[in-house]
Amino acid sequence: MSTLVEIKEGNAMSNNPGKKGKPAPWVKRERGDRDRALEEYKQAHHPAYRAWRETRSEVGRKARAEAEVMFPGLSEISQSMKHADNAVSAWDKANKNPMAWEESQALEAEFAKNYVPIDRS
Repeated sequence: MSTLVEIKEGNAMSNNPGKKGKPAPWVKRERGDRDRALEEYKQAHHPAYRAWRETRSEVGRKARAEAEVMFPGLSEISQSMKHADNAVSAWDKANKNPMAWEESQALEAEFAKNYVPIDRS
């Protein structure tokens, strides 16, 4: 007989392996934690990339604010999102990412050597 929760090494863990080929919730959380940590690492070790990301985020915030004024209300949310996405895409085309693919891969390899997942037990 299966149970909804099984106890392993003193930790309660769901036995949900994920549904329809999707990863289990704890796997998604671990991936998200790692992705955030990697992004922070890249920004900490590549100042030009950090500045580019900060500027890109500001452009996105301004574009969303502008789009909300142009397309108010829930009925126009799709148009608002498209407008903001188009503004950020146009900025991306005019302002290329300063981090080369090779640099990104090198930083990710350095990161992987030292990354320790968050212990959530």
